[in-house]
Amino acid sequence: MDILASFLGGLGLFLAGVHGLGVQVQQMAGRRLRVAVAHATRGGLSAALSGAALGALTQSSSAVTVISASLVQAGTLPLRGAIPVVAWCNIGTAVLVLLAALDLRVAALWLLGTTGCALAFAPGGGRWKSVLGAVFQLGLIFLGLALLKAGAAPLGDSAAVRAALLQAGHGLAIPFALGAAMTMVAQSSSVVTVLAIALANVGLLDGAQAGMAVCGASLGSGLSVLLVGNGLRGAARRLATFQVLFKVAGAALLALPFLLRHLLPDLPAPLSEIGLPQRLSLLFVALQLLPALLVTPFHRFMPALLERLSPATAEEALSLPEYLYDGALEDVPTALDLVAREGARLLGRLPGLLDDVREEGVGSPLPREALSAASAAVERSVGTFLQEILGRGCPREELERALAFENLNGLVSALRETVAEQAGVLEAIARRGADDPLGGLVGPLAESLHLLLTELHEAALSGDAESAATLSELSADRSVMMDGIRRRLARAGVAMQDGLDLLFRATSLFERAVWLIRRSALLLPRTGEERVSEAVPAGEDTMPLAAE
Repeated sequence: MDILASFLGGLGLFLAGVHGLGVQVQQMAGRRLRVAVAHATRGGLSAALSGAALGALTQSSSAVTVISASLVQAGTLPLRGAIPVVAWCNIGTAVLVLLAALDLRVAALWLLGTTGCALAFAPGGGRWKSVLGAVFQLGLIFLGLALLKAGAAPLGDSAAVRAALLQAGHGLAIPFALGAAMTMVAQSSSVVTVLAIALANVGLLDGAQAGMAVCGASLGSGLSVLLVGNGLRGAARRLATFQVLFKVAGAALLALPFLLRHLLPDLPAPLSEIGLPQRLSLLFVALQLLPALLVTPFHRFMPALLERLSPATAEEALSLPEYLYDGALEDVPTALDLVAREGARLLGRLPGLLDDVREEGVGSPLPREALSAASAAVERSVGTFLQEILGRGCPREELERALAFENLNGLVSALRETVAEQAGVLEAIARRGADDPLGGLVGPLAESLHLLLTELHEAALSGDAESAATLSELSADRSVMMDGIRRRLARAGVAMQDGLDLLFRATSLFERAVWLIRRSALLLPRTGEERVSEAVPAGEDTMPLAAE
């Protein structure tokens, strides 16, 4: 019982320390960590070093893959830059495995003693508190490793354990499968490798079985990424696919020598002059390093290969910008022209959000929610592109234009959300039946808003100042008109609470959409003359609020 308590206690401290270290790192950096990663991955070498550092900090290649995938999905990190991060994060996870071959008990006690006292008596909080917390978690990891070794040692002298192992033979399939399954549960192949080293160190696993368990842990790490990334889309899903292929390749390459030696026992054992724990640590390093070295020369071809293996769906294709590319950032006027074309493309999607509630609607290739989500992804890409332009030192003559595009992109995003919500409200009204007093609102509101959105798109395409000025007049304040409609329908018999809520939401959203259209028209780029002044007549400078 004491042996089991020591073993489980060490395992619990180790797992808690690994998890706590990741939490403390996130608290130290948060959003700044993501921004720093995005900036640090612009070059191949810096991306590889960033990946290794993230792997060492989190001790989980799955966590680094998920972080990188979220950056890719948000448009902050391109797939080409994320591939070396994911490839080299695996080598960072080898730190704990290498430490497992050392006696860390004294180091653990020093870390826990000093940081524990500092945490207890240090005033306030802030970043230093998080740093001390991270070091304290590192001490827990070290102490857990020491207890694991101490708990596993007596098992080697147990007659029952040795009899069970003798009866099980020296098969390799079961250790391989157990290594994969345990990694999928623990979400860290380094954790399972440390366990394999502890068991092999006391003779409970022979060298081949422990090696196969380590290879299985690598495969399990890839499978866990596949499960965690099940909901990813587009480039983020392709990045998860790359990590799965990376892990499978490493496990297949390095499991093969163990299988050959199992079939041909006379083959010499590599590195037999060093201890088994050290050999297992080097095997884990090789599992991370060998595939990374093999794919490094082919990084630039990986995005195309991954796209063939994981082709984009219709929604994912619409989620990609059509005109923006990194090379255009070298010439600011050209880059801003491309932003204008991308913005016009986004505006062209807005009328389609109303097709389901219009009698003459042609129908969208995607459901309204999917089309809105795809447009949101493009809007984020446009925002990131504009931030890059401004961050590189936008020339003074183009600064006003860049800021106007940034404001316009925010307005387009708000307008898309408003139109999508308005379409949903009008659908709810239409379902109430033709006899309902609110039924007469659906057609006029949908057609009026569709007309204004179409005019906004055409004005963006033409760049004609007169068209924008006409649209500004058409999208004048509608609050008085909407208030009159609310009063008239209330008198006509809309007395139920849900009916009144729908009435107020439909009219309020229409007011808000018209206001956003007017503001957007004032910011549209012009080809023939200067942009219309952004000044708005008194009383129209506050966005109408939609009903909650």
